[in-house]
Amino acid sequence: MAMDARRLLVVEDEPLLASLVVDALRTAGFEVEGAADVESARKLVNSFDPDMVVLDISLGNGPTGVHLAHSLNISRPDIAILFLTRHPDAASASAEGLEIPAGAGFLRKHLVNDSTQLLEAIEKVFAERANEVRHDGIPGTGLDGLSDQALIVLRLLADGCSNSEIAKRCNLSVKSVERWIDTVYRQLDIDKSGEINARVEAAKRYFLARGIPPQANK
Repeated sequence: MAMDARRLLVVEDEPLLASLVVDALRTAGFEVEGAADVESARKLVNSFDPDMVVLDISLGNGPTGVHLAHSLNISRPDIAILFLTRHPDAASASAEGLEIPAGAGFLRKHLVNDSTQLLEAIEKVFAERANEVRHDGIPGTGLDGLSDQALIVLRLLADGCSNSEIAKRCNLSVKSVERWIDTVYRQLDIDKSGEINARVEAAKRYFLARGIPPQANK
């Protein structure tokens, strides 16, 4: 997919996910910088002068990505906005009643299957077709309460990776992966000591949340 050499600022406080997104965008030909919080992002807006900001809603204990987007709408309306978040909408992230700004795109992380989807969304937002990139209108799923790291581990589990493979890809110990998988089971209310195969059940929940029938993944 041909891409203009535009500048993108990625604002994401989960290091692994931030690295994956930045690498994918650089591979696609963009100039990319990253920030983990709103304060750092504002500094980079001035020094890096991005054409688009790709940002999460929850960014630690400070202001949210929604606050940043609204301030950019006022101070830098030329900068395109694309949310990439696990939240189903702005209200669920305690953004003090703020809505997603007009003209912004909104992607939910667990509904993005690969980098191609992200790149297509970026193209649409640049083309002022952000109304075609609005996952906030999609009903919530059982994955909404999972953290970014838990979602990454669940995605790899659903893809058939062993714990050691997940550990290698995520730069974690196998013990850490086991703890993350236990967290996934607990948050999805899956009894790993029950009669069902907990790993298979977790994968099934993931595929259903993405709208993919389980038989399509056999």
